[in-house]
Amino acid sequence: MPADTATGGWSPGPGPSESGGTGSGNVRDSGSEGSGSGNAGARSFGPGGSGGGSGPSVRYLIQRGTSAWERDDFAAALMDFREVLRHRPEFPDVRNKAGLCRAMLGDSEGSLEEFDEALRVNPEYAEAHLNRAIVLGDLGRYDEAREAFGRAAELDHRPDDGFPADMGNRIAVTHARLGDLYLEGEDYRRAAAQYESALALRPHYVDIRSKLAQAFLFVGDLSRARAELEAIVEESPGFGGARVRLGVVLHRMGETDAAVEEWVRCLESDPSDRRARAYLISVGADDRIPSGARTGSADGGGPDGAGK
Repeated sequence: MPADTATGGWSPGPGPSESGGTGSGNVRDSGSEGSGSGNAGARSFGPGGSGGGSGPSVRYLIQRGTSAWERDDFAAALMDFREVLRHRPEFPDVRNKAGLCRAMLGDSEGSLEEFDEALRVNPEYAEAHLNRAIVLGDLGRYDEAREAFGRAAELDHRPDDGFPADMGNRIAVTHARLGDLYLEGEDYRRAAAQYESALALRPHYVDIRSKLAQAFLFVGDLSRARAELEAIVEESPGFGGARVRLGVVLHRMGETDAAVEEWVRCLESDPSDRRARAYLISVGADDRIPSGARTGSADGGGPDGAGK
């Protein structure tokens, strides 16, 4: 059965193991804590710069899921990770975690679905390739397993930043964690500097890039926040939280028509996104709400809802 060896990339809580783990196997968990909470940072922001919401935050769910994983309660961990993915489907590291849980629970085909989805978002996610290879081997799909092992090995030894993949992941994660602390302490410029250092090592970590955009927004640097959010939605078009926030930035820059288009795209992709619906109503563009997204209310999560 798989085990967690936490090799860096996204750690779902403030104190997960970074080396070693539980279980008896070798499926790897790439962990990166603050980076993984993506836009579930210390604060969320709505039209006026602050947001709200009810229910557990993404960060809390990740912490709780990681704690459950570490005590081998894989069913409980999977429930929490699934809830995170319901709000943040573009987090490949949480997908990897969910895949690990499903593998430990004997759902090999389901675990492959999670690893495949993680790789759709980030094709260079070495740990997900490795985990996928191990499960394929367990299923007797040896040719596919060898191919996946080869891809994982290629990525794990890529020297583009001078570090093995595992070490580079951990350094990036450490920068992101420090950025989270600065963000909580409302020192947004230092937070941004840490996130930029993390992204210099792992530029495809869209969750960290989202937090960098958040820090820029807090200091009023709308142009840089916009650039980061545009990069995210280009790389991960389904990252609804980033698209909602891009709309917020565009609106603050006076480009309300462009903001409306982003919020409409959010609702076309996810008609249940109350944040986008609330923003459209707030700027008098409720006539642009797609017909399939008109049910329900726009409250119960704040227009941003990113803290959920």
